[in-house]
Amino acid sequence: MIGGSITEIYTENTHLFIDFGSELNPDPNKSTDSKMIEMINKSECDAVLFSHYHGDHIGLMGSIPETDIRGRKIMLGMGLEARKVLIRIHKTLSSDFGGSNNNAGEHIKLLELLKNRSRWIDFFNKQTFTIGDFTITTVRVDHSAFDAYMFIIQAEGKTIVHTGDYRTHGRMGERLFPDLKEVLDTVMDGKQPDILITEGTMLERTTEKVMNEVELETEAERILSLPENKYAFLLCSSTNVESLASFCNAAKSLKRPFIVNSYVFSQIKAYRKVAVREKLKGLEFKKVYPFENMDTPNEKLDGLTQPEYMKKHGFVMMVGTSNDYIPRMEYFRDGDPLLIYSMWHGYIDKKNHPDTYNEAYGKLYESWRHIGLHTSGHATVEDIEKMISVVCAKKIIPIHTTKKNDFEGLNTGNSAIEILNDGDVLEV
Repeated sequence: MIGGSITEIYTENTHLFIDFGSELNPDPNKSTDSKMIEMINKSECDAVLFSHYHGDHIGLMGSIPETDIRGRKIMLGMGLEARKVLIRIHKTLSSDFGGSNNNAGEHIKLLELLKNRSRWIDFFNKQTFTIGDFTITTVRVDHSAFDAYMFIIQAEGKTIVHTGDYRTHGRMGERLFPDLKEVLDTVMDGKQPDILITEGTMLERTTEKVMNEVELETEAERILSLPENKYAFLLCSSTNVESLASFCNAAKSLKRPFIVNSYVFSQIKAYRKVAVREKLKGLEFKKVYPFENMDTPNEKLDGLTQPEYMKKHGFVMMVGTSNDYIPRMEYFRDGDPLLIYSMWHGYIDKKNHPDTYNEAYGKLYESWRHIGLHTSGHATVEDIEKMISVVCAKKIIPIHTTKKNDFEGLNTGNSAIEILNDGDVLEV
C-alpha cells in the first residue's frame, strides 16, 4: 500500500524502525494506525529513522514513546534541515496564525519533541553513524520534500539499502546516483548488497507524463505570460521546495512579485540559505515578498498598498484553504485570476479518488478559473530500474506501492523480487 510507511530492521541486540507514518486519509474502520501505535509501545526499539517529513512517513511520530519496553531511550533521526522545516510548521500551527487552534496542544507537544536535541540524530549527506549493531550511511535524495534521505544499513556482514521516496526529475536529481555510487563503493568494498527496499509509487501511474522541474518552470512561465493570466494564485505545498522555486522563477522572469504569507516566507528564507551555501542552482528564491497589511501604503511600492501594486503589475500569490486568504483573494475577483493547482490530483478528484479527496482543496479549486500544473515527487519506472541497476542487490523488496507484483515486469537484472505483505518477516 501507499501510506503508513513503517519498516523494522533488527538484529538480536538492536532494533531500528525506518519511518513511522500514518495512513493517507484512511477509512477509520480500516485504519491500522492504532495497531501500529500499540505495536511500538510494546516493542524493543533503539531508534526510528525518518526518511523525510511527509505525513505518511512521520504521521505517528508523536506517538513514539520516550523509552522502549527494555527502558532504553528511543532515538529519532531526520535530516537537520528537514527537522527545522517541521519546527517552523508546528511553531506556526501552535500559534494564533494556525487558524482555529483546536489542535494547538498537539502541535506544541510535537514542537517540544522536535526541539529536544537529546532525542535527535541529525542527518547530512553521505554521513555514517552507528546505532547498536548497525552502521548507517545516509544519502540525500531528490523528492518533493526538502532534505530527504535514503539509508545504507549494515550489520553482521549484511547490507540493506532503503530508498525512502525519491526521484531524479528535480534539480537535485542529478546528484542522486553519483552520490549513491560513491557511497556504495566506499562502504561495500566490492561486495553485493543483500536487500534493496525501494518505493514503487509510480507503478500505478505509468501512463502519466512526468515533467522535470525545469520543464514545469518553462510551462509555468508560458501560462503566466498569457494576458488573461496576469493575476495568478498558486496552491502548492509550502514544503515542496523545488516546485515553489519553479513558480517563483517563472514569476521573476516575467517581472512579477511572488507573494506568500509570513510562514511560507520564513520557510523560503531557510531554503534560500541552504541553496546558497550548497550552491543549489535554481533554488535561490529571488523576488519573494511576504503579505503586507492590505490598507497600508508602502513608499517602496510607489506609495501604493501591496494589493494595489499587485493589481497594477500582476503577481503570483500562494494561497491556501484558511479563511485568512479570503479577503486577499476576493480583492482580485473582478480580474478573474487563474488558480494554478500544483499538488497530486487525487486530493481534488472526488469521483476517482474518494478515499483521498480533500473537500477544502476541492472547493477552492472549483471556486476560481483553474488549471493543474504539477510534477510527481516519486520515482518513475526508469528511476526504479536505474536504482536496481546501481545497487545491484541480491533481492528487491517493493514498498510504498499498490503494484508490488508489477516489479516482476521491470528490468531487474539478476536481482530477485521478494514480495512481502504487512507483518511478514524476512531473515537476511
